[in-house]
Amino acid sequence: MSDLVTVRGLRVTTQIGVTEEERAQPQNVLIDVTIELSGEAAANSDDLDHTVDYNDLVTEVEALAAGGERRLLERLAGEICDLVLRRYGVPGVTVEVAKESPPVTQDVAGISVRLERRK
Repeated sequence: MSDLVTVRGLRVTTQIGVTEEERAQPQNVLIDVTIELSGEAAANSDDLDHTVDYNDLVTEVEALAAGGERRLLERLAGEICDLVLRRYGVPGVTVEVAKESPPVTQDVAGISVRLERRK
């Protein structure tokens, strides 16, 4: 079983949406990233070099999400998965992206997409 590092509720303003009208106004998304890794070395050494630096992680995820324009939450979640796997060399990552104010008329608590990727 892998150990996990999780970032919850990273709020990023981005341009995302299927319609041009939706993309015209920046909107907030909430991003959760869960990284699978072996935490044994960090637990034994107490050394940041033996784990994922979550400050670096949130900085990179925020920059990626804030840059560019996308139509789908799936696209953004997939780009974040690719970034984490490439940058940190971990065996797996799960990314969930949620719109704070989804464009539906029904009363919903939220709309989100979760992607899981493994090397």
